[in-house]
Amino acid sequence: MDKINNVAVLIDAENVGAQNAKQIFDEASNYGNIVVKRIFADWSKASVKGWKDEVNRYSMTAVQQFEVTPRKNTIDIALIIQALVILFEKDVDVFCIAAGDSDYTRLVRELRERNKAVIGLGGRNVNQSFVNAFNEFIYFDEGEEKASNRRKEKGKAVAAKAPVQQPAAPAQEEILDNKRKSDLHNIIDRLIDNNGRAFFSQVSSEMKQKYSDFIPKNFGCNSFKKMMEKLMPYLKKYSIGTAADGTSMYLYRSANKK
Repeated sequence: MDKINNVAVLIDAENVGAQNAKQIFDEASNYGNIVVKRIFADWSKASVKGWKDEVNRYSMTAVQQFEVTPRKNTIDIALIIQALVILFEKDVDVFCIAAGDSDYTRLVRELRERNKAVIGLGGRNVNQSFVNAFNEFIYFDEGEEKASNRRKEKGKAVAAKAPVQQPAAPAQEEILDNKRKSDLHNIIDRLIDNNGRAFFSQVSSEMKQKYSDFIPKNFGCNSFKKMMEKLMPYLKKYSIGTAADGTSMYLYRSANKK
């Protein structure tokens, strides 16, 4: 019987919103049995009061850390110390750290050097070097209500400024920046040159080594197959093939594509 991983969840409540609590624990549970749940803040602050209900709902241990000197990293230090205590005193295989602060980068490296899997969760505005320190980095869902409200406000602003006209076709959302497009093409070309085929599993593995956030859920997909199909507009010179086993999929250079 395969061993079930023990998971520790550590949350910096001062830079992660309470609305993300459900996603944090839903994602963490995918990696094993959650045995440690710690959340860190100066709970005297009004800015973290939204977390109080979530602390009870998810049976978290709330760690109080008073801010002795303004703008000092007291919460970061408290979380780092607790992570190291857990590392050496508890049987934990996976650390899930919910934070948006690159001050935790060194901690992530230390945990990984000791053969722990470290999963990051945070907003899309976090530093890329922080993201890439993790085994995987999962972005918080924006929330349909928030996105819908923003679209409505944007629509009202446009309507107020411009005369009524036929709506233009929506522009394609850019889901890959130029650096990632280049790296993705280079990886696929190298795999094809070596083997004639670039299997999805190989592309996934190599891209994830470069970008910890190159995972299906960050692209709104539930599998790498769906993710690659979504990325095909960026991969116009390739076609998708299926191996003899009927399940393994790959990319190859199509003669009629350039």
